[in-house]
Amino acid sequence: MRKLGYITAKDLLVVAKDKGAWMTLLVTPLVVIVVVSFALSPVYKGGSLHATLLVTNHDAGGMGKQLTASLAARPNITIQAASDRESETLKQGGNSFGLALVIPKDFSARVQAGQSTQLQVYEDPNSTTSAPFLKGMIDGAVNRFSAVEVAAKVAVAEAVKQNQRADAAAVAGDATAAASAQMSNQPIQAKEQPASGARQLNTFDIETPGFAVMFLLFGVMIGAEGLLEERDKGTLGRLLVAPVSKASIIGGKLVAQFIVSIIQITLLFAVGHFVFSMDIGNTLAGLALMLVATAFTATSFGILLAALTKTRRQASSIGILAILLMSALGGSWWPLDIVPAFMRKLGHLSMNAWALDGIKGIIIQGQGFSDILLPAGVLFIYGSVCFLIGLKMFKLRGP
Repeated sequence: MRKLGYITAKDLLVVAKDKGAWMTLLVTPLVVIVVVSFALSPVYKGGSLHATLLVTNHDAGGMGKQLTASLAARPNITIQAASDRESETLKQGGNSFGLALVIPKDFSARVQAGQSTQLQVYEDPNSTTSAPFLKGMIDGAVNRFSAVEVAAKVAVAEAVKQNQRADAAAVAGDATAAASAQMSNQPIQAKEQPASGARQLNTFDIETPGFAVMFLLFGVMIGAEGLLEERDKGTLGRLLVAPVSKASIIGGKLVAQFIVSIIQITLLFAVGHFVFSMDIGNTLAGLALMLVATAFTATSFGILLAALTKTRRQASSIGILAILLMSALGGSWWPLDIVPAFMRKLGHLSMNAWALDGIKGIIIQGQGFSDILLPAGVLFIYGSVCFLIGLKMFKLRGP
């Protein structure tokens, strides 16, 4: 154990003096996380999707204003008045938008007469987030106005059935006015509130965990390259002259890289929490367990990477490919709940998915300590297998 400790201390001292390594381990991840989080802040406000809708209202009556007001009442929609040209092109003031709504000039007249009418919606087919969201909001508002139209038709039909001399237009107008008045005071309403344990999130809650795990892997890849460099220079081979076992050498490297990984991911989360108000959940013990498990597994992956490659260049190219693939499949770039089911299963072959299941479970879903024991356990098993294979296959002397 003493020899393992000496090797660990030597490696930590080398990393501490390497300013370039700390740029990669801390500064680069922080810059990426901050840029991505601020870039997405107009889309995600309070952890929920927010979008701007362009509206061109030609309606001569009050129904168009009422439709616009019902959409504007939604806390996650901003209504922006637009000209016909702006709505058609989805551009205004140099900005592009996902959806635009055009209300025709006879909208109120046709609804009050119980007649069908049509709204014009312009959509950007490349907007895969805001456009579908806004369409859903418009459909909900339109359905309420369709109920007004149906009410007017039913009222006219019943009035004529009871009294053939009844003025159909007058009945339709009265029925429409009464139904429209009820729209602002609906007898059945859905009250929205956060689910039990759910939190108001910001973009740092959403983005920090995924990018932190990805850059943690890049950090251990650099460690793997350093291990191969020592082997190529003969440093590791010379250690065998002393009474030091291979397990002590590799174990010391693992412990040093593990400590660096713990420092890296802890500082990233600390900056996210204290500087950018990132939530860290209800259980610090649970979060600490997940960070330790994630750092251990990432470090073991680095040992395996060094064992499977012969040169630093191979470690770099194969490592980058593997890390990007694991990050994409494992949810570091986007939530796994938006991908097909088979990709979620495939993603859980990576350590990223299990790490984010536990970390995001604590931060976003408000899970407790017992809830993250499964992902933490899987990570420790994952890391142990990687380490044992890497230990067996790694050669202290080059080919």
